[in-house]
Amino acid sequence: MTDRSRGGARNLPQGRDPSRHQKHSPRPQDNRHRPKSARRGPPHPRTHHELDPRKVAFETLRRVRPGDLLEPALMETLRHLGHGEAFAHRVLPMLEDATRLAILFDHLIAHVASRPALELDGDVRAALHLFLAWFLCGDSKAVYAHGNAAVDLLSDRHKGRGFVNACVRRLGEFLTVEAAPAEDYRGMIARHERIALWPDRARLGGGRVVRAERGLLPDPATNLAGHLSLACGLPRVLVDRLIEQYGEAGAIQACVAAVEHPATWVRPNPLAYTDDLALWWISRGVDVKTAPIEGAVDAIALPAGVNVTQHPAFERGAFYVQDYSAQLVAPALQPRPGQTLLDLCAAPGGKAGHLAELTRDGAKILACDLTEQKIARVQQNIARMGYRSVATVIADAATVRFPQPFDGVLVDAPCSNSGVLARRVEARHRISAESVAELGKLQLAILENAALNLKPGGVLVYSVCSVLMEEGVDIVHKFMGKGREDAGWEVEHENFLLPVPSWHDGGYLARLRAPEA
Repeated sequence: MTDRSRGGARNLPQGRDPSRHQKHSPRPQDNRHRPKSARRGPPHPRTHHELDPRKVAFETLRRVRPGDLLEPALMETLRHLGHGEAFAHRVLPMLEDATRLAILFDHLIAHVASRPALELDGDVRAALHLFLAWFLCGDSKAVYAHGNAAVDLLSDRHKGRGFVNACVRRLGEFLTVEAAPAEDYRGMIARHERIALWPDRARLGGGRVVRAERGLLPDPATNLAGHLSLACGLPRVLVDRLIEQYGEAGAIQACVAAVEHPATWVRPNPLAYTDDLALWWISRGVDVKTAPIEGAVDAIALPAGVNVTQHPAFERGAFYVQDYSAQLVAPALQPRPGQTLLDLCAAPGGKAGHLAELTRDGAKILACDLTEQKIARVQQNIARMGYRSVATVIADAATVRFPQPFDGVLVDAPCSNSGVLARRVEARHRISAESVAELGKLQLAILENAALNLKPGGVLVYSVCSVLMEEGVDIVHKFMGKGREDAGWEVEHENFLLPVPSWHDGGYLARLRAPEA
């Protein structure tokens, strides 16, 4: 379950390790063509005035492969252009929109092009995707300016300029952007009402829909999976499994949540703050909501896109940015002061820090992860939050054996991120039947190794920020099925949490207890 907030470049002081959940996540074959012009030359300095955010986005998008993390790719482009990270916040949102809606954009392009978008020149496809991001998710009234900018992304000698020009003009005539119908997703889900779908419209997030003059999408009444895959920009294999595992209403909820921007959630740090954190935002007109977390302080929800680093208490470690779903994990371990606790897949450190808060900094907590870069992110967050009870070590969660077992072990395993696709927009392009199967092998290996590092009678929490049963309950069943249930292991608690559109992420967690010696 993710600690990540959307639009990370807006909140760089609490950055994340770009390689989080990527090392073990297989990636489908790249379909984008790379012309020789895409090969990177030597870096050269640029002044602030010379850097066009649209061209920076294009230089990044034309080089990334499906599933590549956007922030590291963008930072590489900025370094190549001789500019710092401060420029990223002007570029990252358009890259996220182009990636989040890429499958829908390919479908729209196919309506006006002579061949499928995946068969187009890579630079042409990148330019068209950015045009649609600017037009549909930005200023929809400036369609002609966006079209000209898209054409100008290609060099004067590029043979695709005329094709791009024709496509953007047709798309501008074919599509209109409208305000989305007012939808109370939380209320609809609580009342067991199905979220509406339309054959002529698709959600864009941010209170917008795109409508076409003629048929845009498969009719959801007769082809629900095909509709959701295109309308929500998701691989068909993922949609099929969601329908199979959660039924039509649950699948619609999860798919729509992958499009709508969720709230920005923060976790108050009771070790550091002394007053009501929410009052600062409320006094500035921010709509603040709270949600209870059993065994912990209430989570605070802010509107999507709020820059939390502006809060004067941020640098003092008074709160940590962490989704509601992720705030459920550490309390499930039921930690107590004086215990020894292990967080096996700790980066970026949110859950290890939550354990420190729940034990009043009175436990001995070891945060473990695979690389020096990941551990550095954990250490940075520990330092900002002011924890004294958390130590770190570089180790492989699937194989490491520590000299002494622990009272409690927390495993937030690498996964497909299928429950957090609104935040990790790139992850949808890594999901395939093969990648999920490979991740399942790794998840089971980590869980079994976690058990070897647990004391008799100890507690083990397994969690993933995926809603696919192959990565959650099926892994726990495989673990218990290897004779452990007969040996006295117990599954004390399970939580299946589907993402709620515009509200929170989804995931799975289970609390297991080992038998006494």
